[in-house]
This record gives sequence, C-alpha cells and structure tokens, in this order.
Amino acid sequence: MLSFRNICNIELRKLMYRKDMWIMLTMLAIPALYSIGIFLNSSVIVFTGEEKEYGMSFFVNMFSFVNAVYIYYFILSLVSVRSLGGEIENKSILLYTQRINNRPKMYFAKVGSLILAFFVICLAFLIVTLVMYYLFAVQREDLVTRQLLKSEELTGLFLFFLCIVLVYIFTITFSVMLSVYFKINTAVIIFSIVLIAFMFVSEFPTIQYLSITYYISRFGELDLTQTSEAVKLFLANAALVAVYSTIFSVIGIRKFERRDL
Repeated sequence: MLSFRNICNIELRKLMYRKDMWIMLTMLAIPALYSIGIFLNSSVIVFTGEEKEYGMSFFVNMFSFVNAVYIYYFILSLVSVRSLGGEIENKSILLYTQRINNRPKMYFAKVGSLILAFFVICLAFLIVTLVMYYLFAVQREDLVTRQLLKSEELTGLFLFFLCIVLVYIFTITFSVMLSVYFKINTAVIIFSIVLIAFMFVSEFPTIQYLSITYYISRFGELDLTQTSEAVKLFLANAALVAVYSTIFSVIGIRKFERRDL
C-alpha cells in the first residue's frame, strides 16, 4: 500500500499538469506590473498611505490586493473540486482505489497536496514581488524605500498574510467536501454563494465574527504595530477556519467512504 507521502507526491505531479492550477500563477503578474507602474510613474498607480512602502509591506499589500480581486478564490475552488470530484465523475478514481484501500487517506492526500501547492505559489509570489520591487519600484525614492522590513510591524504583517492564507485553506477544504456531493459546476457555484454570503455577514455586528472575511477587513484597518491586537485577530480567524475545515473534512470523508464509485 502506498504511504501518505507517496500519495501526496502523486497528487502534486497531477496538479503540475493541470491548466487551471497554472492559471493561479497569473497572480504573480500583479506585483510585477505594479512595480513597473511605479517605476514608470503610471497614473494608474495610486498611493494613499502616509508612509513610504518597504519590501515586506509591499509584498503583503500586493497579496492583500490579490485577495481583494476574489477571482483567485473561485479558480482555487475549481482546482480543488476537480481534484477529487473530477476523478469521481470520469471514474479515474477507480484506478486509485485498486491501489489504495483507504479512502480517508486518499481524501487527506488530495487536501494536503492542494494546500502544499498553494504554499509553493505563495513562495513564488514572495520571490517575484521582492525581485520586481527591488528592480523597479525602489527607483522611486519618493514613494518607497530600500528597506526590507520594520521590526515593529513584522509580526503584524506576517499574521495579516497568514490570515489571508487561511481563507484559501478554507476554500480548499470546503471545495473538496462539496466535490463529493455535487457535480463540478454546482460545487463551484455553491462555494461562490457561500463566499459572497460571508462577505455580506461580515457587515453585521455579532454574527460578523462567524465570517472568515471579517478578520481580513479588520487587519486592513489595523495599525500593524499593535502586535497584541494582531495576534488576537489571527487566533480568532485561525480557530474559526480550523473548526470549519474540521467539520468539512469529517463530512466529506464520511460521504466519500460511503459513496458508490
């Protein structure tokens, strides 16, 4: 029987050949074009902050900008749904079940490989952002500095970044669970409706704490030097995503174990 690590390696190789997964890499164009726009003094680029940007703040702000676009949540949802649901629909999952007589292990390998692949994309985003920042953006010393980080904001920036990553992890766990119950298009539509509902709920007092998008908007308003407040926000969001993801995984695995493939 294949080990969990071997199954994850197989899943990662599959993702490498998926066109929709490669589309996720288009997010790298955002910091690249933004940096070039700063260098060229483009009228499209607008800075509203009172302080100059520095390396890591530029990275997190660009990642936050990608988050605000939202389309990458839908793309990742599609990738996640197809990872398991696509193989169920085209019956290729049967080749798997003959070699691996452990459906929970298969399920977790799907989720784990998707999360790992997204972490690789995040690393690529960090590298591209910093390279383009120091090649082009730093030429505009009136707007940015050559400084990489500020110690007083480092924790806040890191937790802000992780807070956004958690929503992508939620996207993966929720979408994989949906793929066991519904067809690909239906599952992606349901995810989209739920994400929009979370954004709507985040505007209402009391119940806003149940929305995963609420904590990102709070981070956007936060003075990142307030480390204790940043930690509280992150822990609250991490606990919420952990609860949601655990529930989705339990429901998804139980259905996957009983499902007639």
